[in-house]
Amino acid sequence: MGGLAPMNIITDQDFSMRAGIEEVFPLAVHRHCRWHIIKKAEETLGPFFADRPDLHKAFELCVDHSLMVEEFERSWMAMIETYQVQDHETLASLWEKRMYWVPAYFMQCFFPFLHTTYRSEGFNAVLKRYVSPGNSLLQFAKQYTALQQKILGSELQQEANTALKQPKLLSIYQWRGR
Repeated sequence: MGGLAPMNIITDQDFSMRAGIEEVFPLAVHRHCRWHIIKKAEETLGPFFADRPDLHKAFELCVDHSLMVEEFERSWMAMIETYQVQDHETLASLWEKRMYWVPAYFMQCFFPFLHTTYRSEGFNAVLKRYVSPGNSLLQFAKQYTALQQKILGSELQQEANTALKQPKLLSIYQWRGR
């Protein structure tokens, strides 16, 4: 990586990996793959939500549509209280680990090609489009580098688009270049 540490890292819920990342890359933003967390939680939550469709909808709204941490936390607490699920083990576990998987905690970070919905394939699926299990280590490194370049290009393009974009004013008064 040219001597540069990664800015953002996504892994599964391996806690020893988290400790290693914190030690080796202390400035990197480390999050857990939301897709894998939800997929694992659905083993318990799927049947539970099937009997409580309103709770399922509240859960999705809370997680997927909260833009700020405070908004997410208020919404989560309201959901837990409204549906009286304070003692649900899986929901309690998700709450405890929220800062590692809930999108509101990562709004300041750029994670290209990764979706924040239940239908997300996760990064492994993205990587599989570039790398085949039959690849040699050298081929893997080349393909992985190509993927990194594509991600970097997308990030740079987004930054350029942002820098060139004129903000829309939310006022009746016109900006006159003063």
